[in-house]
Amino acid sequence: MTNSESTTAWRVLDQRWDGRSTFTVEEAGCEILGLSKCSAYAAANSGELPAIRVGRRWIVPRHALERMLSG
Repeated sequence: MTNSESTTAWRVLDQRWDGRSTFTVEEAGCEILGLSKCSAYAAANSGELPAIRVGRRWIVPRHALERMLSG
């Protein structure tokens, strides 16, 4: 892949998310996927949205979200 190809290659996530390794369920579900808040948490709880529960928080790893979106 040449430099011009790599800069125009399709991105899984918009560049505004660069530098982030994890997302909240609201960021991943609502802002990235366009779900409602209720649907985003339901998807995380059911395993449809790749999320890890840490205490009371749900964290969505970037690599899992990108894998889900690219497949």
